[in-house]
Amino acid sequence: MNKAPKIVIVGAGIGGLTAGLCLSQSGFTVQIVERFEEVREVGAGIMLAPNASFVCYKRLGLSDELDAVSVPMTHFHVDSWRGSTLYGMSVSPGDHPGPARMIHRAALQRVLYDAFDREQILLSSHVTGYEMAGDQIAVLTEDGNEIVGDIVVGADGIHSVIRTQFVGDDPDPLRYHGYTCWRGITTSFEHPDFAFGTLKEVQGKGLRVGMGYIDEDRVYWWATADTPQGETDDPSTIIAELSELYADFPDHFLAMLEATPPQQVLRNDICDRSPLRRWGTEHMTLLGDAAHPMAPNLGQGACSAIEDADMLAICLQQMDRSESALRTYEDLRRRRTAWLQSQSKRFGDVGQWNNGLAVKLRELMTSAFTPLTIKRQLRRLWEYDAQRVFDER
Repeated sequence: MNKAPKIVIVGAGIGGLTAGLCLSQSGFTVQIVERFEEVREVGAGIMLAPNASFVCYKRLGLSDELDAVSVPMTHFHVDSWRGSTLYGMSVSPGDHPGPARMIHRAALQRVLYDAFDREQILLSSHVTGYEMAGDQIAVLTEDGNEIVGDIVVGADGIHSVIRTQFVGDDPDPLRYHGYTCWRGITTSFEHPDFAFGTLKEVQGKGLRVGMGYIDEDRVYWWATADTPQGETDDPSTIIAELSELYADFPDHFLAMLEATPPQQVLRNDICDRSPLRRWGTEHMTLLGDAAHPMAPNLGQGACSAIEDADMLAICLQQMDRSESALRTYEDLRRRRTAWLQSQSKRFGDVGQWNNGLAVKLRELMTSAFTPLTIKRQLRRLWEYDAQRVFDER
């Protein structure tokens, strides 16, 4: 491009901060607008899968910072709640373009935040929408401020204000998947049946649990159950209720529950939205959950936002016109993210089966996965390279 555009990113989450770093390193002027008065460190554990760690480690050069606050994932397996392993695999550092790491969401966000120029983050700015301003575009805030740029990127999450203005509220409802998810962090946990470096999912009848170390001391756990949408919990009884609900699950998971402070248990109904046919118009586009929110079953929500950030920077840097670059970015990402949304939903739907015969069938199907089948799926999931996809378009 003859003149590098100024890019305004709405949202300082993982996707927005990664986009800010990718674009800044590509020579663009970036302003991030965040509604909270500080970059909030919330959430629980996540997997930084190789497709995302490739961007963070190789493109952004954050390997030392991330190694200090994460741990390698060396083994992954899916078990029956009866105790048998349905399938398992080991993960070695050289298997994929980037490492497989487990990390607290807040720790990843902090690394990205510390790497970005904080003077370019405008906090306490509640965005209400956007409007064209001649050849530019302005982000509007609740206090009447206008942040003018050449491009606006809506990275403001599943309830995105930018997306809502673009598509309207009614045509784009949240889709509830029929189950909720509890998440927690257990500190100083040790158990002989749960090895460091392991990421495990245990499947039962309409119930699933998962667990993995996220640093040297802490284990992240999650648990799903079919429930009506919108229910809430009483902190004084939640641990006892979950212990009763998952009483047939492994002892080490029940020990994790008992060791978790009840006020730190998070609960979220699992929702997504239908894939969008368009992500933007003129000088605006979407990124991450604002564009393609997905169920967390493949660990690809934050990872796909990191992929988006990489592709957006590549398109804007290597194409002559910004509008063409934005539409190319969207075209190159839509199919990939729609597939991730579909696969995440399908994995969760099957995992939540509660009919006895269906559960038996699921276990037979899962046990029949060959190492070659698993590796083929993981290559498609974990070896995405935005630059290669751009070059082959």
